[in-house]
Amino acid sequence: MRRMRRSMRGWRSMATTSSELSTRLEKIRVQFLFDHPFLSVLALSLPMQFRQNPHEAFETDGKTIYVDPVMADTIAEPQLKYIYAHTLLHILLKHPFRMGGRDHKVWNRSSDIVINLLLDDFERVGERPEHEVMMKKYRDRSVEEVYNELYQENPEGEGTPDDENPQEQKQDLIESEGDTEAAMEEIDALIVQAMGAAQKQGNIPASFLEVISEVIRPKVDLETLLHTYMTESFFDKQSDFSRPNRRFIHQELYLPGYRQERNRLNLYIALDRSMSISRDTFSKFLGIIDSVLRISTDFKVTVIPFDDEVDRTKIVSYDAQEIKPEVAFEKGNGGTLFAPVIEYLKTVDGLGATLMVLSDGFFKIEQASQLPTLFLVSEKRNMKRFEPYGDVFYFDL
Repeated sequence: MRRMRRSMRGWRSMATTSSELSTRLEKIRVQFLFDHPFLSVLALSLPMQFRQNPHEAFETDGKTIYVDPVMADTIAEPQLKYIYAHTLLHILLKHPFRMGGRDHKVWNRSSDIVINLLLDDFERVGERPEHEVMMKKYRDRSVEEVYNELYQENPEGEGTPDDENPQEQKQDLIESEGDTEAAMEEIDALIVQAMGAAQKQGNIPASFLEVISEVIRPKVDLETLLHTYMTESFFDKQSDFSRPNRRFIHQELYLPGYRQERNRLNLYIALDRSMSISRDTFSKFLGIIDSVLRISTDFKVTVIPFDDEVDRTKIVSYDAQEIKPEVAFEKGNGGTLFAPVIEYLKTVDGLGATLMVLSDGFFKIEQASQLPTLFLVSEKRNMKRFEPYGDVFYFDL
């Protein structure tokens, strides 16, 4: 009986705190309406539930905001406004949906870094609490880019705390479950509505608009991108039943193949050894290449590892009659130059060949290759530099 009474008193305390917190949050939503209409649209449209959270005062799974009234009751008004805005941006930027199979703690920290840098450009969003990490070296970086760098620093998943808060491991993201596609469509509709309100206001920082445009831009996965690029590079657009697609014959499906422009398809892949990339990631990349090329009757793939020079002892080649090999990974010498790749390609049969360069883009380039070139760059900030030298796409490692 005593336990029941104590429990009931706890629920009454929670209910009272929830009521008081509702009043405080309503006041903040009114402030958003005048200061940041796009936040107001989100705050008024997204469901909010009061509950006992496992980690933070505000948590979200990308669809709902979960608020712990007891923890929130201890937060001063300016910090509460900031945390509310911070959580709304997690939803706006789809951070729970974009997590995928990444390490939860590192992804959470990467998302916090990106959001806090965005909010740093705004006025009247409250006061950033001390536990909210601020790392200005990551300004203008996507959450995926920040994650890649943090994870390489600490692959054990400890979240790589900054020097100011070495013990801080904030966890306000909950991995989203259920029908995420439907949920993201609803969020997209809210984003369009919110950005309409933001544009009417007319004083939104360019950095924020760029991030939002990136979120709502249609995504093209790497496999589709490479398949389209290589098909256009290597094949006529005309199909031909005289050469059936060998890929499906074992299933007794006779589909038209592509009419070849030349006898052998020749692909060179320049692999930047100074880049942080795992064996598994490159194996997946090479697997996509292999599946596209085997549409053809004959092809050759050559992987060229490079840093400040081309390591000819590590070059790997295979053709249509051979199984895709494993490529040995060794970190390079630190510096990276593209000129040695161009010099090496001058010594080989480049007739009708195509070049792909897989890199983070941290190298100097002064001359284009004579081959049609696709730069797959893992750092978005470096993409612009390569546009005069070939096609450029962002490759999320």
